[in-house]
Amino acid sequence: MMPTKSKAKKSKTKNLSFETVLFEFIEPIVILYKSGRTYFVASALPSEVGYVEGYLLVSVTPKLLKRYFREENDLRFLFVSAPNRNFWWMPADEIGNSTVKVREFRSEITDDMLPDAQFFSSSHTHSYREMETTYSALETLFIDGNWEMEDFGSFSRKYRDLYAFEESINKLSSSTISEGEKDKIGKAFKGQTLQGGGSYVKLFSELLENLPKAERYDLKRVEYASPGRIELQGKGEVFDALEERIKNMVFNSQALHNAYWKLRQFMSEAKLLDISSPETTLNQEARIRVETDTKSLFHELGLDLYRTVFDLTGSNVVSTAKISMAIYRRTKQAAAYFAEGRVAYER
Repeated sequence: MMPTKSKAKKSKTKNLSFETVLFEFIEPIVILYKSGRTYFVASALPSEVGYVEGYLLVSVTPKLLKRYFREENDLRFLFVSAPNRNFWWMPADEIGNSTVKVREFRSEITDDMLPDAQFFSSSHTHSYREMETTYSALETLFIDGNWEMEDFGSFSRKYRDLYAFEESINKLSSSTISEGEKDKIGKAFKGQTLQGGGSYVKLFSELLENLPKAERYDLKRVEYASPGRIELQGKGEVFDALEERIKNMVFNSQALHNAYWKLRQFMSEAKLLDISSPETTLNQEARIRVETDTKSLFHELGLDLYRTVFDLTGSNVVSTAKISMAIYRRTKQAAAYFAEGRVAYER
């Protein structure tokens, strides 16, 4: 099936680099291409001659392709629901070339041209290592509205702190990370009495400093305009996790606020927010109350981390509570930009 030619305007063309065949049955059926940071998934179009004549391609971001490889959506989703997608057509005689030329597809896309539903990456006949391992990604956040220079700094710092915390926790469960590196992460937690607000800043700063430079969050570029963009370099899986945290905060802000305020109010009344050695004065009833409310806050944040953080702090229930509140505040402050419409993951 070939696209209908438009007489009014000539279709655009684009050169793509071949990455891999994903699924093959006698002929390649699903193929992966790339141009710059954007991926293009090609799906064989139906043919009446008994062999493939052409392919329909859809543009896909690295983040969305990663989700496809994790089987969070099927192949059809990329073609019918992926944000900001555009379509291209490629003749079958381009197969086998390391660089292929595709043409913008402007014709109507009918249901029979789309991949079957329920086709997941586990059905692939070929693997693609780049998506099966941790990947480095350029996260693009779209900005709009009025921004001052201090806004960029504030937003970036909150995002950076959340990134450092998420990646540090990931490292603790990794079999490829040295014990020395894990010990540094543990010391960042155990070395904090978390008295007042300053120690929170130090905790997140130490977690960031412990990350190898090549693995740190990096603010690559800010395009100040309305609309504009912020480009961040880092691990794709960490950016994916942060997106989930941010969206959860936006959609469940009231439940999160209630959980946070319940914990903070009790700790304030019990005078646990500003003491440096809380464990020596905490009675059993108060300990159970703080533990229960902290678990509730972690749950609302979408983080199953109470036991992990509790162990990292040397079984200090108050320090664990303060860390949960610090995560909440940073997530809330970062999410506020999204809730206000000033930052978006998709344009």
